[in-house]
This record gives sequence, C-alpha cells and structure tokens, in this order.
Amino acid sequence: MHVSDYIQQWLLWLQNGRDAAAPLLMIAALILMLFGWRLWKVCVVFSFGLIGAGVGGTLAGDGSNQWLFVLIGAVVLCFVSYLFANLAIGVLGGLIGACTILFFLTRLNLSDSTLWALSGAGLLAGAAYSLLHRQHLIVFVTSFVGALLLLSGFAAIAMSSPGIMSTIRSMASSSGIVVPFLILVPTVMSSFYQVSDMRRSGTSAT
Repeated sequence: MHVSDYIQQWLLWLQNGRDAAAPLLMIAALILMLFGWRLWKVCVVFSFGLIGAGVGGTLAGDGSNQWLFVLIGAVVLCFVSYLFANLAIGVLGGLIGACTILFFLTRLNLSDSTLWALSGAGLLAGAAYSLLHRQHLIVFVTSFVGALLLLSGFAAIAMSSPGIMSTIRSMASSSGIVVPFLILVPTVMSSFYQVSDMRRSGTSAT
C-alpha cells in the first residue's frame, strides 16, 4: 500500500467517527504540542499505539472484526514501546524520516524498488539522528505527531461541512505543498515553544 492509501483510510475513519474523534484528537494534539517533552515516554507509547491501531485496521480490511484488530495492534505496540521507550523514540524518528521521503517520492513515478530503497535510507538516517540528538528528536516527534492530530481534528470538523471539505480537497489536489505546509507550520511552532519551555525549566527531556 502507498502512503496515499493509508491517508484515505485514515480520512474514512475520521468521517465515520468524526463527532467523537474531533475533540479527542484536538485535546491530544494540544497535550503533545505543548507538553510533549515533559511527557515524552507517554507520547511515544501513544504514538506507537496509533501506529499499531493503523496496522491492525489495515490487516483487518473491511471485516466485521476490524475493531478487534485495531485494539490488538494498539495494545501490542503500546506494551512493546513502553518496555523499550529509549529505543522506541529512535525507531519513531526513523519511521518519520522514511514516511516523509516516501510521501514526496511517490509523486516522482519511481520504481517500487527505488522508492523503498530511498525510504530505507531515510529510516536509517532518522534512527541515526535520534541517537545523536535525542532531545531534539523528542521535541520534533511530539510536535510532528501533535500537528498530525491537530490537522486530523480540523479535518474531522470540516467533514461536517461539505463545502469546506470540498475546498480543502481541491486545494490539496491542485498543489502538493498544501498538506505538508499545514503540517509543517504547527510542527515548527510547537518545536520552538517546547525548546524554549525546556530552557526556561533548566531540565532535559532524557
């Protein structure tokens, strides 16, 4: 499956449960973006829980037991990431690097082997960076995941208004920088805030 397929599945899930999802996503996003470095272990476990839920939902397909797979995937990855939190933050940084490269390269019509090879390089680069700059990675990861949840929350709200959602879809389809820009801006703002908060407190995230 390509990155766009996962995005479509995520949007479908948001549409089906938008009334309950929107406030929960917004609250989780604010916690991550404002206090991510203070609660980084909780944030890492939460992030892997989301990944596990997504993997479980993908494996289940459209079957009636989809929520069971979602729950199992979330619980398993939450448990593993809790046991190995220091390692999990590096894996999470690597996954972000790989997914970022994969997202942009899918538009270049490269072969699957080239696409996955470059994504693998992004995975290794992200993991290596995490070992050298763990504090920066913690801030970036929590800011990035928070920005994704914030955008998802706004998307869930926008789905209640077909006109707004149609405008957003047309903007995203006409320009490939719209969605990355909407994620990048809150990520950068949250990163600056968390770094300044960390310096004011005189403590570290590790």
